[in-house]
Amino acid sequence: MGCGGSKRKRTEVGDFMIFSEYFHALYPYLSDGEKQLDFFDAVIGHFIDEEAQEACELLKCKPDTKRRYIKETDPNKIKPEYAKYVHSKHNSDSYINWINDKMYAADAYDKIDEWLTNSGIEFNDVCVACDTLLADIFFAIAYPNAGGGSEVKIPEKTAVENTDSQQLAQSDQDLLKEFHVDFDSVLEKCIASDQAEVWFTSTLAAKIDKLYNEKWKDRIPEFSDLGLQADILSTIATLRDFCNALDPDSSSSPVTSVRRLRIKLRDNYVKIHPENYADMFPYDAFIDDWNDGNDFDMEL
Repeated sequence: MGCGGSKRKRTEVGDFMIFSEYFHALYPYLSDGEKQLDFFDAVIGHFIDEEAQEACELLKCKPDTKRRYIKETDPNKIKPEYAKYVHSKHNSDSYINWINDKMYAADAYDKIDEWLTNSGIEFNDVCVACDTLLADIFFAIAYPNAGGGSEVKIPEKTAVENTDSQQLAQSDQDLLKEFHVDFDSVLEKCIASDQAEVWFTSTLAAKIDKLYNEKWKDRIPEFSDLGLQADILSTIATLRDFCNALDPDSSSSPVTSVRRLRIKLRDNYVKIHPENYADMFPYDAFIDDWNDGNDFDMEL
């Protein structure tokens, strides 16, 4: 078993798990006999860009300070400014590859899968879940007052028999599930939480661009359903518009308000999850704001 073996979808986690708990869940299985402080440095060092390590105050903390951060009982809180730096320098590829190597060497995939599941976390990929979980933990430390919810809500999911997804070609169903793995967590945060107003940063925009340019630009034409192709393209384009609308350094004008962008993302989210929303599509899901002024130019 390796990363990608699970078929679950993650939920929000940063609000109930602290760094010490995360650390001690991984340490017994992935440390390979390393001392705790060495493993601490390895986790942080691989989580951020290599060139960011020298200036990372969390890595430069004294040993006693690090020990207090990872105490199993009543640990000290990591300083928000330290967490903000780590979160802003996050390198998903580096951490996912490192933790995958660690799990493989220790044959620990099942153990980490079990821990994530017992923690109430739904996910598609064990390694990606560990990466996303740690990013959420650092985000919660860096932005403790950013937990307010958006007025735009994702409708409650229901399992629907004989849905449009079952009418899709099997290849389209498989490809759509792969798109969910890459984009669902991003969409859910941008739609449903005001956290996105500080969470987006350049990291989110870069992640979306990388996923599109390196993968989905070539994969989208593989969908045989042209309507699904259009929905996927629209989703990625609207995510880009959302990042642009929140970016104070952007040189281009927002195409519309953040609220309408959230509504558009919510609309598209439902469209690309026919297995959950086919019986309510569209009006029961969105009541009176379906297509509420959400006409966007799509430039990819």
